[in-house]
Formats: sequence, structure tokens, C-alpha cells
Amino acid sequence: MDESELRAKAREAIRSRRLPNRAPERMWGGPGVGASCVICDTPVKRDEVEFELEFAPDGGDPGPRNYHVHVRCFAAWEFERPVNSRVVPVLSNDGTMADCERDTISR
Repeated sequence: MDESELRAKAREAIRSRRLPNRAPERMWGGPGVGASCVICDTPVKRDEVEFELEFAPDGGDPGPRNYHVHVRCFAAWEFERPVNSRVVPVLSNDGTMADCERDTISR
């Protein structure tokens, strides 16, 4: 899938509220677990890298929500979100993706 198709799918995921348009509270990266990508609807295979995004409850949801995405799908989603809420990854001491912070730099 080319970038324009991925970005269209990311816009649709945001528009349909399948994925929030704000920065996640936490995110991790690692090998895929076979879960379906919330953006392109195809599984993230074990030989692919995935990001798992965790969002705090929004409205009436009782607990956090987690979403699995391919790295390229994540990049498309980042480009389609508001600039002031983009993710700045934070690496933990062991080199894995840990919590994330919001990028508040105006562009």
C-alpha cells in the first residue's frame, strides 16, 4: 500500500473514531503478535514491527484502550493528526519504546 492510501485509511480511522486523534498516553514497540492493525485492518505479523498504543478512557469507557498498528500505519496516522499533539517517543533504559510525550513545538 502506498503512502497516500495509508494516509487515507488513517484519516478514515480518525473520522470514524476507531482511533483517537490525540497522542497516546503510552506506547510500546516490538514484534507483531498477529493482532489486526486498527488502520489497515491487516494482521501485524510476528516478523514485522508493531506499535501498541494505549489511550486513557475517553467519556464513558471504563478502562484504557489499546490498539495495534504497523510502523508505516502509525507514521500515516501521525501525519494526519493535529501538529500540536504528535508523539515524541521516549526510550526506556533497555532501549525499548516506553512512555511517550506530546510534542508541543509549533511548526
